Amino acid sequence: MLNDTLSSKFICFHLINISNKLNSTLKIELANPNKSEMFELKSYEKFRDTEDVRFFDISINNSNFRDLVIHNGPAVSPPNDKELGNWQFYIHHKQEDNLLAISGGRTFYLVNLGWEYPFYKVRLESCGLILKIPRGTFHRSVSDENGSVVLNQAIRDKGGSVESEFKVTNSKDNKKLHDCITNLQPKFKIYSVK
Repeated sequence: MLNDTLSSKFICFHLINISNKLNSTLKIELANPNKSEMFELKSYEKFRDTEDVRFFDISINNSNFRDLVIHNGPAVSPPNDKELGNWQFYIHHKQEDNLLAISGGRTFYLVNLGWEYPFYKVRLESCGLILKIPRGTFHRSVSDENGSVVLNQAIRDKGGSVESEFKVTNSKDNKKLHDCITNLQPKFKIYSVK
């Protein structure tokens, strides 16, 4: 009887110890919570409507770089790594993105360890709001089944270039990023204008 009691206490102690160790490894260390600029959704001006035609001013102040990204079908950008299927991300240090879905829909996954909650899933639909992704934010996107077209009106700092701003980061090579996307559920936001 005494051995059973000691054995139970021993097992219980080890389970608590294992649980504490697991919990400690699941904690996501945030860089400087609330110190990083948060993503933003910007509206734009409707200029006028005529029969069967809608006019919008979608200008972004200070935009000095534009790109048009066309996904044919359910494309992922950047694609998962070919070896293990790990998620890959872009991160811009000298560029702010301002993204507008022109056609189709696209879902963005955003990770920034300086945010109070570091992981978001943001859905953009055709002619919805403009998604501003601040510098220092890991991001990737997945298009709808029929693809999508997105216009980016970026604000690029001096010294930034396509080569410097579009390097791919594999989540397996960044422990904090990997822990975040593995252990947290993204907060989900849908933004569209009906």
